[in-house]
Amino acid sequence: MLLLRNYQSHEETMRILNRKYKIAQMKCKERKLKREIRRLSFPFRFTIQFNKFIVLLSIAAIVSYTVAAVFLQKYTMTELSPTLTTCVYAFFGTELIGLAGIKICDTRSAGQETDIHENNIPFSLSEDEETLP
Repeated sequence: MLLLRNYQSHEETMRILNRKYKIAQMKCKERKLKREIRRLSFPFRFTIQFNKFIVLLSIAAIVSYTVAAVFLQKYTMTELSPTLTTCVYAFFGTELIGLAGIKICDTRSAGQETDIHENNIPFSLSEDEETLP
């Protein structure tokens, strides 16, 4: 009895799969509706750009590492590895400098684009001035 399988016809299999597909669609719509209700129930929406999140994360990591290093040195009377300290500050400092460089370059390129568009003054020569010597 254990070796016998329940074989289904193609129509039965398709009917079952269509039913599962419809259930999955209904669940997807339900999840979207719940997400929309949750989003509308908050009085404000807090979003943060990725680069600002990385800057905050880097600053928090540097401050927390510094505080932990000071406390460990105070209570254990031993210094953390200078190599580890150098690597932590170098990594997060490089991240901050890189993001600052990207921001500066974007600001400069945006400023140059507006200057170019502002300085392009369309003019046309009158018929008299077209034949200047």
